[in-house]
Amino acid sequence: MDVRFGREHDILTNEGFSNTLFQVLNVKPGGSLWAAPVCSTWVYLSRASTGRSSANPMGFNTGLTWKHNVMVARVVIILTIAMSKGIWWCLEQPKGSLLESHILFQKMLSLVGVSVSRVLCSLGHFGADSMKPVWVYSSETHATEFNDFADRSLRPTNPHMVTHYQDGNGKARVKGGSALKQSQAYPRKFGVAIAKVRTRHLKRQRVAAARFLRRALDGEDTSQLDMTNKTNLLWMKLADLKPVFQYLAKQ
Repeated sequence: MDVRFGREHDILTNEGFSNTLFQVLNVKPGGSLWAAPVCSTWVYLSRASTGRSSANPMGFNTGLTWKHNVMVARVVIILTIAMSKGIWWCLEQPKGSLLESHILFQKMLSLVGVSVSRVLCSLGHFGADSMKPVWVYSSETHATEFNDFADRSLRPTNPHMVTHYQDGNGKARVKGGSALKQSQAYPRKFGVAIAKVRTRHLKRQRVAAARFLRRALDGEDTSQLDMTNKTNLLWMKLADLKPVFQYLAKQ
């Protein structure tokens, strides 16, 4: 899914979120999913304009900040559905991102049976132009094996990632540099590492997924399907799902 391909690829549109749900539901149990929500409002460079902090990770909750809050809420729903199918998911963010403090991300972590690990990878060790340390959250511990393929002898130094300056009041400020945008692309060696780790564990993942689904079906509990209970209403509100439901009702 890539927003550059149109509205049906944009998770913030009714069509895009519906399409994302459809695609995830079609992933085979034991398959894989990679997510990388837009990070621009979650990193320290934008704290002044977003109002985000460790004490208030949701920030001002208006404009672009609100849109990214909704985006993450919808991604969390996708990840939760993926886990219900035994799908191995990974979510990537720059080191220091406040995304993990999103209300629904924390709610997901508190769900029974959910265990999420976080591994630090430096993309510079995979051939990127800068070190760019990233956090990879994963529903399986074998994400730690990405670093098996890292080349720690690589020490790239791109000086144009951030720019330090003084504003009109003489206060020190920092903003993204000219090379920041291009750093969003993963180096090829990082993709190869992901593919190799997936291949290494694919058979075990599929067996585990089948076992998980059998247990889930044996103990199926429909009590949580009431969309009027307070827990589900919170998820609906933060993910702005009402217009999505209205869209689907018209199809």
